[in-house]
Amino acid sequence: MSYPTVLGPWYVIFRIRDDGTASGDYKPPEYYTAMEESETNDPFQPNKKIALLFTSLQSAARVADAEVAEVRVLYSKEHAEEFSRG
Repeated sequence: MSYPTVLGPWYVIFRIRDDGTASGDYKPPEYYTAMEESETNDPFQPNKKIALLFTSLQSAARVADAEVAEVRVLYSKEHAEEFSRG
């Protein structure tokens, strides 16, 4: 298995939402996943291990834009291991 590099990065889509209270706190990050892996009808789950990784920035940006989310760039073996791909 190859790992992401600076010249061949991977992309993960995530969102951070507030907890809906007046305190202004935020929920933990949620990661975009395939619907087959989702435990609910929401494609965003807090489990990094099932996050969908993209190799195309264009595809990741398109999905992030549609889902009102952000794109994170993974460019090292350590980043891949964080998402259990190492």
